[in-house]
Amino acid sequence: MSSERGLPEWLEHTLANTPRKPGCYLMKDRLGEIVYVGKAQDLRARLGQYFQPSTSDTRFFVGLLDRVLGSIEIIVAQNAKEALILENELIKRHQPRFNVKLKDDKNFLNIRIGADHAFPRLQVVRRRKKDGADYFGPYHSATAIRATLKVVNRHFQLRTCRDTDFARRTRPCLEHQIGRCPAPCVLPVPKDEYARHVDDVRLFLAGKSDALVSRLRAKMAAASETLEFELAARYRDSIDAIERSLTPQKVVFQEALDIDALALYREGERVLIQVLRLTQGVLVGSQSYPVKRSLLPDDEILDGFLGAYYDGSRPVPDLVLLPLELPEAEVWSELLSEARGKKAEVRYPQRGDKLRLIELALENAKATFQSAKKSDEDFAETLERLRERLHLVNLPRRIECYDISNIQGKEPVGSMVVALDGKMAKQEYRTFKIKLGDTPNDFAMMLEVLSRRMKRVQSGEPGPDLILVDGGKGQLAMAEEALRTLGVTTVELASLAKSRVLDEQGHVARGKVKQRPSSDDIDRSPERVFRPGQKNPIVLRQNSNELFLLQRLRDEAHRFAITFHRKLRDKRILGSALDALTGIGPARKKALLVHFGSVDKIREATPAALAEVPGISLKLAARILTELHAAPAPS
Repeated sequence: MSSERGLPEWLEHTLANTPRKPGCYLMKDRLGEIVYVGKAQDLRARLGQYFQPSTSDTRFFVGLLDRVLGSIEIIVAQNAKEALILENELIKRHQPRFNVKLKDDKNFLNIRIGADHAFPRLQVVRRRKKDGADYFGPYHSATAIRATLKVVNRHFQLRTCRDTDFARRTRPCLEHQIGRCPAPCVLPVPKDEYARHVDDVRLFLAGKSDALVSRLRAKMAAASETLEFELAARYRDSIDAIERSLTPQKVVFQEALDIDALALYREGERVLIQVLRLTQGVLVGSQSYPVKRSLLPDDEILDGFLGAYYDGSRPVPDLVLLPLELPEAEVWSELLSEARGKKAEVRYPQRGDKLRLIELALENAKATFQSAKKSDEDFAETLERLRERLHLVNLPRRIECYDISNIQGKEPVGSMVVALDGKMAKQEYRTFKIKLGDTPNDFAMMLEVLSRRMKRVQSGEPGPDLILVDGGKGQLAMAEEALRTLGVTTVELASLAKSRVLDEQGHVARGKVKQRPSSDDIDRSPERVFRPGQKNPIVLRQNSNELFLLQRLRDEAHRFAITFHRKLRDKRILGSALDALTGIGPARKKALLVHFGSVDKIREATPAALAEVPGISLKLAARILTELHAAPAPS
């Protein structure tokens, strides 16, 4: 039954009974899936705006609510700040399809200096934790972090070995021999002296070059006065290296503040957010974040981005500059201040240096957006040329490549890698542990993999436009027969055969090739593409984008299958005798192996020695040794 406004009765009841309090609302579709999470100061007023006859809300999903909406769940909060925190948590947990989702860039790297060891080392980590350690970064590329570590390792004399190696080492390693580590693992290095090196590294990583260089110049002068000229020369070299490393950094803001300047650039549904990071007024990094196609207004995209970006994995700066005004700016300032442990502000600058930072971020955003747009156009052209050359019916927007890996039928596995619109989509990769057994039957293995994949397609997963297999006519025929057996007729097939050695007459060599002086002199055929119903192979232009795409898919499928196969094989071959022990879970097993190094050494240990491992009592140690000695020794 519908109301006078044409709304379902359940919706009228929900709107009438929604409290006029701050909180969050979860919109669910008719299958019960959460499709949108929102927050409001007044929940009843906000929800009512969605269903007014002449609503001014132009967001695309609002027009779909009549057909999609099945229910609305209300969660009341104490205040706007609590509602904002709750909204971010709900979006992260449920990932609703109509909310802004920040693409998770797991390539972010940070440098960590721990506080849990007398002689701390630098560690490269992906996530920051509240563990009392110092974190520096994030670094947006492995190249940048390697360059930083190279300077630190060469000039600051910190150890690089793991804690377990540190504890077990009995003599200095090569790093000490070449003068890059004082070897505190075995030599009597004063802790206060090592701590001063750590402090210097902190200054370097924080970009505080003036303070660091001043300290090193003082050390150099002191070493010269005491006639320690080699030490003075080392300090001199360190100063030169630091100044060279920090020269490219330029002060773009006169105040010595940590600042994140955000800019938003969009063309229609395509949106990109750029973040400029400044440390002590020095520009240290710039990173772009494409937002999935969205018709949400700019302020809502930016609001969602803040929640996803400052999720605890990145440092909170003194100041966050926004390209537009947000209603919850004061609430965000309060939240970020709490997360940081001291004051942080969110501002919308309209003049001066802060506005120029926003304009600089916008210039970067435009350049990045146009570059990505051009790249997408290139991918589209590549797919169109591939469609024409392979005589495909449809544009191969989704290409799936399969590979089988086994050794004489043992531990057979299959892999599937995917390219979406010409770009590798690692989130779509899949591995298959083949259940056929140890019978080396390539056709049966391919049939099982494709059968399991096509069942997923029939259940609603997106299917491929083109399936690519590694090999020639034989492998293509197997895949074709497998699809025919499954009754799949709408998916197109192709196989990519590797280049082959040619004999002196230019024909494919059938036997042994005559030894030649250099591999550069060996002639090879081009890589060929085979298609069902075509006798002759298709030779794509060498070094073309379309051939490169197919080669990359083929090589990636092979790598992915080999990696999974080795993992299963190693698990079978290297399975520890500890796995069969009662009362020994993964944590205790790991602790024992880290402490002793091998099962044999555990077997030779005394109960008292085992009891030194955290989590192992004397009673448990005695039982472990009893079971290990009773078990047959590995052959």
